[in-house]
Amino acid sequence: MPFAFGALSILVCGPGALADLVVEGLRLEGRKALRIDAQRLETLDPKRIRTLILADPPDASALVEAIAARVEPCGRPRRRATQRLILMHGQDPPPPLPVPDPNGSLRLETFAIRDRAARALLNRWPLHIGMDPGFGQRPHLLIAGFADPAQAILVHALRLIQYGTGRPRISVVCADSDAVGAAFLGAFPQAPEVADIRFGPIEDTPSLLREACSKETHASSVTPTDAVPVTLAVVCLPDAAGEGVDAVRQLVRDIADIQGASPPILFEIGLPLDVGTATARGRIEDWDGQVIPVSYLREACRPAVLLDGRGDEVARTIHDHYRDSIAAQGRDPDGEPAGQPWELLATSYRQANRHQADHVWAKLAVTDARAVPEEMVDSFVLTPLEVERLAVIEHERWAADRHLDGWSYAPVRDNRLKHHPQLIPYADLSEPMKDLDRFAVRGLPTLLARQGLGILRLLIVGIPQPAVGCPGGMRLRRLADQALDRLVARYPDRALVLASTLIDRRSRELVREAMDREQGVGLFLLLPRPLGHVLAEMPDPDDRRDFLTLAARAERRIGLKGETELTTWLAERADISLILGDRIPAGAVEKRVRLDPAGAGLDWNFEY
Repeated sequence: MPFAFGALSILVCGPGALADLVVEGLRLEGRKALRIDAQRLETLDPKRIRTLILADPPDASALVEAIAARVEPCGRPRRRATQRLILMHGQDPPPPLPVPDPNGSLRLETFAIRDRAARALLNRWPLHIGMDPGFGQRPHLLIAGFADPAQAILVHALRLIQYGTGRPRISVVCADSDAVGAAFLGAFPQAPEVADIRFGPIEDTPSLLREACSKETHASSVTPTDAVPVTLAVVCLPDAAGEGVDAVRQLVRDIADIQGASPPILFEIGLPLDVGTATARGRIEDWDGQVIPVSYLREACRPAVLLDGRGDEVARTIHDHYRDSIAAQGRDPDGEPAGQPWELLATSYRQANRHQADHVWAKLAVTDARAVPEEMVDSFVLTPLEVERLAVIEHERWAADRHLDGWSYAPVRDNRLKHHPQLIPYADLSEPMKDLDRFAVRGLPTLLARQGLGILRLLIVGIPQPAVGCPGGMRLRRLADQALDRLVARYPDRALVLASTLIDRRSRELVREAMDREQGVGLFLLLPRPLGHVLAEMPDPDDRRDFLTLAARAERRIGLKGETELTTWLAERADISLILGDRIPAGAVEKRVRLDPAGAGLDWNFEY
């Protein structure tokens, strides 16, 4: 019986649950996908295949070679529509594969499941989601358990963890931590050059948390550095359904009790045997505001990641820039290993471009800026001070990428030995070398423009605690509408972000009104104490649901050390204060808008 499929169908071939998961992910987003086995694949006319996904098949090299031979028989490329072949494999490097003719119709792509899942997870929940580099906070990633994809997340985090706020920290707690640490540092001996990395038994998690909250001295520093609470946690335990749930709950309590913090916690839940019935259930009011269930396999199988190459568009643009710069110097980019066309580029160079692309979002966070559709932006230029600050961070990022690839400092470059003379602090670079980093960051607007994106600076509007007698309700919402209209009109070149603890019902009314009414309004959730404490003070289930619904929409969850640091943050980081009531609270900045439903109405103290 003939096998019928449409010309636009995506064919998926491979054993086990992974192929089922790929098909399910494609169909959930409206893609036409069909599962086939290897025997059926041999009978198909290759001219009718437009996209074929090989889901981690056995003997991948032989299978790809056989497909390539059928698509381009006798090595003679035929002119016809591009045929896309995606090989999913465990992690980089990929298995040895034939190199298709770049002028032929077959486009071969390799997809490292754990590596790409780690990229996707840290793009959706970036390392700065629980911190504010503009307030001098630095990242501290905690990894509990070392089941998949923990190592891939650890490595990718090391490539992205530079924010220019001091030496970052990573803590890994797991079973057999000595062996895990030795194996990791054996594979990545230069990793300690990138960040402070601590390995410890999972039962000693409280000790590591206490150590991170004490003054510490790094070997390269003569002065102690500030305490650094956890800003993001990832839990990857072998038995997610059993010990994992209890371990996550204990981790939430330990971080709150010891550090007074409540960072987002990504909880790798794995997959049940019947992947087709795996659904997330629960009510928002049952959520603790912190734990976010994730599945790295599901993340990798999302069409945006697997098919649409999210992140690779920017990476390809970066590589095109590099090829253009080589040509501008009078050299042939095709004659250099790092200058090959993307289709022929070695995996290590592709990854270097991807890592630079992924770090764009960290640079925007450092600059208090956001990528938006290009039509929303007239122009954007980094100031000289911003260029210099980002150039330092870009050099640190580049050095981290080189260190993790096994390179070390030497006065003379040697590609075979992986020696590089530029693996030194930015301040010690020559001016021409510094200019390379400056050039890279000055190109950010152009780089994003090629993806149809522009850059807007943030307008941070702080909302201090409302006055006791300030009423809420319709009058407050109308005043909020008026204030929002005027702010948007007054600052068309800024992206509005509201910063609030959301503890007070009236603040939540204002934030919800703004976010529901005006597209693109963001939210920084300010946490002067752990989320569990905040929720415990909300006995009313409606208040709890209201708080959690808004908290889920926050793009940052910034941990602060009590009310004093909250006041300091509002005074130092807000551009404008939105005052609710008839008094000016602590933390208000010079530019203020007062919403007083019971008295003066809307009162501005600056020109708008």
